[in-house]
Parts: sequence; C-alpha cells; structure tokens
Amino acid sequence: MNKITIKNITTELLDIPIKRPHQFSAVKVAAKSFLLLRIELSNGVVGIGEGTTPGIFWNGESVETMQVVIDQYATPLLLEEDPTQLELLLQVLNRQIRGNEFAKATIEMALLDALGKMYDVPVHQLLGGLKQDKIPVRWALASGTPEGDIEEAKKAVSSGQYATFKTKSGKEAPDDDAKRSIRIAEGIKGHATIGIDPNGSWDRMTTTKWMDAFYEVGIDFLEQPLPPHDIEGLAHLSAMKKVPIMADESVATIYDAMRIAKEKAADIFSLKIHKAGGLKNTMKMAGIAEAAGISCFGGTSLESSIGTAACLHVYASIPNLDYGSELFGPGWLADDPVKNPVIMKNGYIEVPDKPGLGVELDADKIATYRRKTTEEVK
Repeated sequence: MNKITIKNITTELLDIPIKRPHQFSAVKVAAKSFLLLRIELSNGVVGIGEGTTPGIFWNGESVETMQVVIDQYATPLLLEEDPTQLELLLQVLNRQIRGNEFAKATIEMALLDALGKMYDVPVHQLLGGLKQDKIPVRWALASGTPEGDIEEAKKAVSSGQYATFKTKSGKEAPDDDAKRSIRIAEGIKGHATIGIDPNGSWDRMTTTKWMDAFYEVGIDFLEQPLPPHDIEGLAHLSAMKKVPIMADESVATIYDAMRIAKEKAADIFSLKIHKAGGLKNTMKMAGIAEAAGISCFGGTSLESSIGTAACLHVYASIPNLDYGSELFGPGWLADDPVKNPVIMKNGYIEVPDKPGLGVELDADKIATYRRKTTEEVK
C-alpha cells in the first residue's frame, strides 16, 4: 500500500458581503474577507480550511498575512508529508513559524477535513465524539443605535430565530457604552437578555462603577471589558461576583488559560478555534477551564459555514460549554460559499454529521466572490 502524502496546497481570498453593516469597537464593516485553503492528498482527497479574523485590529493577523504565511512558509514544510501524523506536523509548524495562530488553525482545519473524509467520519469523531448534536446561538446586536438593537432583538425573538443576544461596545466612551447596553437590556426585558462585549476597550474604574447596575438589569455576562493584558483587573471584577466575567482576547493560548485559571480572572472562557491555533488547542483550553470550574462559550470569528462547521465539531464535544455559542456567522453573511450551509433552527445550530467538516464548496460562489488579482482587474 502506497504511503499517503500531501501533494498540493492552494489558497485564495474571498470577499463576501454581509446583510447589514456591523460595528466592532474599532471598525464598521460591510463585507467579510476569507482565506480559502485546499490541501490535496496523494489519494485524491481534498481537505478545505477557512481563515478569517474580526479584523487586523483584533490580533494582528489578516487574511492577507495568512495567505503569505501559508504559501511561502507553511507549504514547503507540509508538501510530501504524511497527513495522518497531524500532531507531528503541527509541532513542526510551531517550531518553524512563530505566532500566526489564525493561519495555523486554517491549516489544521483543512487537514482534519481531509482525514475525516479519508476515514469516512465527521471531524468530531476525531476529537472524541459529541456531547450534544446542536448548540444554542446568541446573536450580536450591532446596528449602531439602541433603538435599532431593541427592534432587531424583539423581531428575532418573535420569529423564533434567536432567544439571547449580546451588544458590541467600544466605539463610544465607556460610560456611554454602559448606559447604551443598559438601555437595550431594559428595552428587551421580558423578551430576552444580553451579554456585553467591549472588546477590551473599558478601564477598571468605569467597569467597577457599573457592575451593580449590570447586575440589577440582568446582564448575562461581561466579555473582555478590560485590555487583554490586565489580568489583575479581570480578577478584581470576577471577585465582585456581580456579573460573570468572560475572557476572550486575554485567553488566546493554553498558557493564557492556565494563568487566568490560577489567578481566578474569569468565570467564562470565550473559545475561538482561530485564536487558539486550531481545534486541538481549543479542546485543551476547554479542558483547563473544566479542571478550574470555569464555564465555556463558543465564540466566533464570524466564519462562513466552513469555519462554523469546524467550530461546531469542537464546541459540541466540550462538556463545559455552559453558555452556548455565538456562531451566527453564516446568518450574518449575505451568501455562503458552500452548497449545504450549516442548519439553524429555533435558536440552535446543528452539528454536521457527514465526513470531514461536512460541508461542500460551491464552485460558482467561489468564482463570484474570489478576490481579483491586480492583473485580472487590469
């Protein structure tokens, strides 16, 4: 029997419009960019991976940097290697390429998709199997105004699409952000609840001042209120026992997870496969959280059905995913680059059960949204 090896690796960039502009703390976007990765094995199996970020402001990577890292540095390390030796390949990448976790996660995703197809099992079977076959989804309200967010939330609840929400903060002054979130929470009281995500843009004094008000209005959690480095501040907020503190940017690696657990700096970890450097690392971070009595939340980098499927395989295999997820990426996009998008029903998203990631590329959509090169534009 011939040894199976990695024969070819290709990347391309996609730009897909979204249904409505989305306000992050640092930027407002109207389209989402993706890196599409294909890894072809010598037996003809092709694994796909998707790289995407909220923006270069979030962690320093972009789809463009991912493409350079994969094309110029990772590909020579992977060609002709055995894809079944996944852990060995990941160790090689980590030794030869510092950081660039989003790019590495995209590679691991494509390799796991290929292995799942080769062994005829869903990726979650390669990770230990499912704890649940569907996960609740929390929608992010980011219309830009409290009134717009309240209206959007009420419509989503009445239609049965979503039952819980979170607000994005950071564009305004922290006090104004806090007041706006409280206004939204009051406006949807009796219909739904919200968490608040300032993306690390608040300070200790302001956040501490508002914790009682957040508790009284029933805020579900406060996600990354302080800058990523301020672990001491997060520990102070967590010790107040008012509103659960969720760490996101502060818990980007398994080493971060250990530190935050030891310093009791969070009640919840927001997991994201790209920031963790892959699905396997995400499982490790969840394990650290479980040992420390910390809950987990299934975060998103606003993926299409490709990356969302990868997230689902991991998150649904985690026993302490107590706060559900925010895997609304496919519903946020105006289109999806696959033939069989992931399924959302009644506020839940279902885990694919086909081999690999369980999604199939749509060639026509890929052609439509593929970013044109300078030569092609001319």
